[in-house]
This record gives sequence, structure tokens and C-alpha cells, in this order.
Amino acid sequence: MPTKALKPGTILAQPVFHPRRDELILLEKGVALTAEFIGRLRELEIRCVWVEFPGLEELDGKISERICAGHMALYQALHDSIMDLKGRVAVEMNLHQYRKMIEQILLDIVDNPDHEVFTQQLAACSRQLAGHLSNCCYLSLLLGAHMSGYLRQQRRALPPHIAEDTHRLGLGALMHDIGKLGMPPEMREVCILDPAALTPEYRAHTVAGYERIYGRLPGAAANVVLHHHQRYDGSGFPDRFDKVTRTFRPPPAGEQIHVFARIVGVVDTFDHLLYRNGKVAPTVVALSRIRSGYRGWFDPVVLDQLIRLVPPFTIGSVVELSDGRSAVVVENHYESPCRPTVRILTGSIYRRGARVTGPPLDLRLYREPHIARVDETDVTPYLFDPIPVLIER
Repeated sequence: MPTKALKPGTILAQPVFHPRRDELILLEKGVALTAEFIGRLRELEIRCVWVEFPGLEELDGKISERICAGHMALYQALHDSIMDLKGRVAVEMNLHQYRKMIEQILLDIVDNPDHEVFTQQLAACSRQLAGHLSNCCYLSLLLGAHMSGYLRQQRRALPPHIAEDTHRLGLGALMHDIGKLGMPPEMREVCILDPAALTPEYRAHTVAGYERIYGRLPGAAANVVLHHHQRYDGSGFPDRFDKVTRTFRPPPAGEQIHVFARIVGVVDTFDHLLYRNGKVAPTVVALSRIRSGYRGWFDPVVLDQLIRLVPPFTIGSVVELSDGRSAVVVENHYESPCRPTVRILTGSIYRRGARVTGPPLDLRLYREPHIARVDETDVTPYLFDPIPVLIER
């Protein structure tokens, strides 16, 4: 539920993690919210929380608290390092800790293959460098865990068990923007989707990061730091320097780019799309933009995997249908991601007394209604499912 819709007496269904301070958990599961608590959540710009809601108990088994906690713990560790230690010392001091956290997140992802991605949480973290890095690490591990066959094919010179090992992918994703630590804060937050913003000073962060971690991270992870801004169509940066001829060559393209760098390039852009120009975008908007506006930049296999694994509408989220009714998403469908199954509410979530009514409604079966609004944003132009033809209404 959006924090702006919370009422005193609402019971938390999951813990609330503090977004910017050392304490990991702000409020525990089962806490009854007071007006003071609600006001504090809004002050901290926490957009959404999980709450108990009559008729939606079925969602309990679809929430992976462990994955959520692992992601936030990684963010917190990285945030503390960046704030307290800075630069190279942070990398050296916490590398073992990062490895252990990455390993645990990877195990949780594998153990929960059908889990939902907490995109509201990702968007809330994106506004800080530590949040962006931990988001990219989590999403890269998610993609890598579901692409073992493609990793074997792309890294066929290696034994299969090494080719499928994504720990180095996670480390590279976690450190991919470490070269930004020496940049002014305003430059760290440059939108990579704006060509005018990609100044020589900004582009230099890839080489600066590589030089910072060279010899301290495995080669595959260091490659991600250097090449995460390479584009599949060859339009990325930095240029390649030939040490023999002492000349620069054009950037790599296609499969010349390490597959780990290709994965991080996709999730890096997606995370920027989630939090853009100071505003959080609905996930369906970010997915639609990366799917249609930047396709030449990315390995199509990796991009399709992102779109398949990240649901446009997160389970448990409140949406508004095209007929004006409010609903809660209760199930997603890989083959039709923009037409989930929902439960209809008796009224707006912002009004006291709203309840679930009627059986689940599978939007795949109807031309109308469709999801029209999320967080007061019209998402109709961004739906990328074909119109269903099974049932006329």
C-alpha cells in the first residue's frame, strides 16, 4: 500500500527497512501503525509498505522476505563503506563481506525461482549510488541465475561449472560504478539516457573504476567495471587501447563484449529508468521504454530475459483498471506480463473500508478492462501485451 494511503491501525505484513540509516529494520512485521509512524514513513520518502488486508492472505506465500532482507543488507553494507571509508579502502575492506552477501542472495534466488522482484524497493534505493550498485548486483544475479545455458554458450572456452558461476558477475555489478566515487555528487547522478550528459568527465568513470579495482577483483568482474557502458551496436564507451600499436580502436560490439558486461549494461539502464529526473516511474513504464527505445543498445537475449523476469506490475500492488475500479495484482503471467490476474476492491484504497470483492479476474481473457493507472500515472501507452481475443466483453 502507498504510504500516502495508510491509516492509523493498519497492521504491517512485512518489516519496513530504513532507507538511509545504519539501523536495518525501521518497523517490524505485525506492528500497528500510528499517525506518528505514518508521518515518519512519509518523511523518509518510503513510498510503499506491505500491510495486512482482508481477503488477500493468499499473497503471504508469494513474498520473499529473505531476498528482500538480503538485498537491503547488501545496500546497507555498501552505503556504509561509501559514506565512512571512501574509495579504494572500501573495496579492500569489505570485499570478503560482499562476496558472502552475494553468495547468499544467489542461493535465495535459486531457492525461490518464482519470486517477485521488489521493484518499489529498487526504485527507492536508486536515488543513492549505494542503492544503484546493490540494485544492479541483485538484478544481475537474478538474470544470471536464469541464463545458465546462455552463459555456457557465451563462455564455451571454460568448463561448464565455471561458465555458469555468477559470483564474478555479482561482484562486477556491485562495483561497476566505483569509479564515480571521486566525482562530484551531481555528476554521479547524471542520466545515462541523455547523450548530452555523457561528457568526457563522466565517461572517464569506467577507466577510473577499472584502475581502482584492477588486481583486486577477478578479471571477469573487472571487465564489467570497464565495459558496462558498451553497447551491442558498438556505440558505447570507452574506446579500446592497443598497447602494441599505442593507438585507440573503436569500442567492442555484439559478442565482443563480455556477457557479464552485457548483463550489467541492461540492468544499469533499467535501474536508471526506474528513478529518473527525481521521480519514481512505474515498472511497466521502465520496461516499456527499455524494450522499445534502446533495443539496439543491448544483447536481445539478455533484454528479453529482463522483460520475462521483472513483472510490469508487482504482486500485491494496487492498480486502477480502465473501467475505474481499483484492484490488487495477485498473479503474473510470463506469456502475458501486462495482463496479470487481479482482485477487485470495493472502492479506492485511499478510502477507509475498502475490501476485496468477487473472484480473481484474469485480465488475459478480456479486451477490457485493462490496467490503466499506477500511482496516478497513466500507463496505457506503455502496455506491451497483444490484445486478447479469447472472450469478448
